[in-house]
Amino acid sequence: MVIQQRTELGRIRILYFLALILAIAVLIIVASEYSAAASITQGLLLAAGLAAGGAIALVVIQFYSFPKRSHALLIQREGDIIIATNAVHEGFKLRFLRDVLSENVFSFSDEDREKYKTLEQDGYYPAMIVRNVRKVLLLRLCTMMFDDVYCVDGTNRWEHHDSSSTPEPSFHKREMPPLRLWKQISS
Repeated sequence: MVIQQRTELGRIRILYFLALILAIAVLIIVASEYSAAASITQGLLLAAGLAAGGAIALVVIQFYSFPKRSHALLIQREGDIIIATNAVHEGFKLRFLRDVLSENVFSFSDEDREKYKTLEQDGYYPAMIVRNVRKVLLLRLCTMMFDDVYCVDGTNRWEHHDSSSTPEPSFHKREMPPLRLWKQISS
């Protein structure tokens, strides 16, 4: 598995967009010149048109498979911090966190699992409970790995750290992710 930096993903997206524009331009030229061209030139135009069609198909596949922004929710409760993420397919990030915080990571009890089960309806999956770790350390680790990190404390105060362009965001916004069932969890 190849892990690309966030800045590289933006550059790659621009290249895909430019390839799409170029392929469409080639198809327009082929369509306008094909009928007036000689038979040898028609063969070359047909080959260019097929290559442009293949390029468009590849760009569409790449845009469809482009990675979505990964979110982490850090829910602070007394001495515990619950980590939930929308990036279930990126288990290597959670394994890294588990390895770094080894003796401070605990599994969910049945009661905790039932309480945070409602997050799954909003696309967030509770992954682990971390005890006796400072929020600053956990926040720093999460901003290095996830695009958006949302923190909430016991007083229901939200922080949003957008680390999609840099792993060290210098400020945070007071906003929460779109959670429909948060009232049930926080009470």
